[in-house]
Amino acid sequence: MQREGRGEIVSSPRVITSDQHQATIKVGSEIPYQEKTGEGNTSVSFKEAALQLDVTPHITPDDRIMMDLKVNKDNPDFTNLVNGVPPVETRAVETNVLVDNGETVVLGGVYEREKAFNKEQVPWLGDIPVLGRLFKTESRSDNNSELLIFVTPKILKSNLVQR
Repeated sequence: MQREGRGEIVSSPRVITSDQHQATIKVGSEIPYQEKTGEGNTSVSFKEAALQLDVTPHITPDDRIMMDLKVNKDNPDFTNLVNGVPPVETRAVETNVLVDNGETVVLGGVYEREKAFNKEQVPWLGDIPVLGRLFKTESRSDNNSELLIFVTPKILKSNLVQR
């Protein structure tokens, strides 16, 4: 049996900010876990895992945009729990780019590859030569993913008059 798949997730969040003021876009989740509080009591705490983009624009005199960009991508690792709490793997990119008004810049480099091999069998019967294949299953997986972030800054002209 052979299986192949492709997927694409497109998200288009928008944010408005002023010249030289930071704006943040954050998408993610909070992972609940139990924590001891003393005398055998427990409470539920949360650990955050999110994708966050921080941008600080600087408009140049010739109407170009210098952007300070910072991207953090957190992933919980449920395969290596520590006291029931998944550690959070963090990947970050920080850069400074100069673009024309309305021009798109692509931030990449957050590439992940995950390989796995799983084997399940009926005890003893799966170890019998030749016949054991009837009592076990083996699977391999190879997952690749790449995060690309497209940023398109646009200068909004304000014609509002203060009253």
